[in-house]
Amino acid sequence: MRFYAMNYREVLALPLHTFWMLNRNVSRIQAEEDLRAFRLLVAAQHGEGAAETFRDLQTEIGTPVVTVARMQTGAIQRLKQLAGAGNERR
Repeated sequence: MRFYAMNYREVLALPLHTFWMLNRNVSRIQAEEDLRAFRLLVAAQHGEGAAETFRDLQTEIGTPVVTVARMQTGAIQRLKQLAGAGNERR
């Protein structure tokens, strides 16, 4: 998780309702992290719970999308020809 740290002046420039909304979310996010840690500790104490937690976390992670760029047939050859033609002009 990547965090953005605000400097003092940036915090002072926030609208008051935004500041308090962010302040409430800090506790909520910390509680979410604590709950996950607690869940993992409890699961570690029970074999069946550990397997279930492992499956749940894998489902939560999901499958990352991997895209593979496909080059057109002969694209490398055309690039080499262009590069060669560029060197000849000099």
